[in-house]
Amino acid sequence: MSLEPGQRIGDYEVVARLGQGGLGVVYEVRHLISQRREALKILHPGQSGAAEMVERFKREVQTLASLNHVNIAALHNAFYHGDELAMVMEFVEGRTLGDLRERRAILLPQALDYAAQILHALVYAHARGVIHRDIKPTNIMVTGEGVVKLLDFGIAITDRSAQLTQPGYLLGSINYMSPEQINGGKATTRSDLYAVGVTLYELLTGRLPISGENAYEIMMGHVQKIPTAPHQIVPHVPISVSDAVMVALAKDPAQRFASAEDFLSAIGAAPVQSEQLATVPLPGPSATIQRSSTASPQPRPGSSGLQSLPLEEISRKLAVYIGPVARIVVKKLAAQSDDEDFIFREAAKQIRTDADRAAFLQSRNK
Repeated sequence: MSLEPGQRIGDYEVVARLGQGGLGVVYEVRHLISQRREALKILHPGQSGAAEMVERFKREVQTLASLNHVNIAALHNAFYHGDELAMVMEFVEGRTLGDLRERRAILLPQALDYAAQILHALVYAHARGVIHRDIKPTNIMVTGEGVVKLLDFGIAITDRSAQLTQPGYLLGSINYMSPEQINGGKATTRSDLYAVGVTLYELLTGRLPISGENAYEIMMGHVQKIPTAPHQIVPHVPISVSDAVMVALAKDPAQRFASAEDFLSAIGAAPVQSEQLATVPLPGPSATIQRSSTASPQPRPGSSGLQSLPLEEISRKLAVYIGPVARIVVKKLAAQSDDEDFIFREAAKQIRTDADRAAFLQSRNK
């Protein structure tokens, strides 16, 4: 079913076509009695006869009906118009995050605020067993007041839903897709965190962490290639934020943050260093970064004892066994004690096998 402005569907009058997502077409509509502007979504005309698509659309309705959060576009109603199922959602007046960054520069505090709001939405959704599976800038709306709204739960899954997609079949956007999804595995909450990591990386650097000439190269890049850390591309990105993004982008889901709350804590604990940096725009999509070879390193907070500890060296040695999360582990331990023995002993507990733990502890003397 294709709708035209002025056409009526149920208690709504079509105002304009807004766009389309993976499953359906979205229109701006006006309720005939309340006159409230809302967004109405129906299946693509070519998909309305496909049983799996109809079932997926129904599940999106049911998933949204279970969610009520300021950073998730709300479901208002759902009804059948003839044989067609329609959902009525909150009308979000603003721009997608993808469109926003194409049109104007985004500042570092804004980027971190947008990421934090996305993560707040995921803390809520994940606690209710909902995995979005398609987080990307075009599925994130930002209102004129700066409020983020997560959209399009069309391929979301819940811990109660049966499998619709056959194993090995990809759903989602490959630029933001986790390695386990690309390999045909089941998406988890940590897959959503990977997509947030890609999105934040793009906001911070003006580029995707993984690129390629074709879909195959991009997919293999997500599985195999370690991207350059954001602070190495844009020097004024705080190292702690850069580290958090790299943890979210770990190839092994077990090496990513355990939860959206952990990711949120990692970026929330990294305030902008100065008022000057708060007004420096992050690079746009086509920006070329000029790095200064004489740039001074940012001072590290802490006592003189902490400053004398070889934290970078300990992080590097630990990363051999647990990946990019090592830097954050070491920083947390250093905040508890400036005793190097303590940091090495506690860091070793993060390593899975006895042999690797022993090798890490022995590396202290090398």
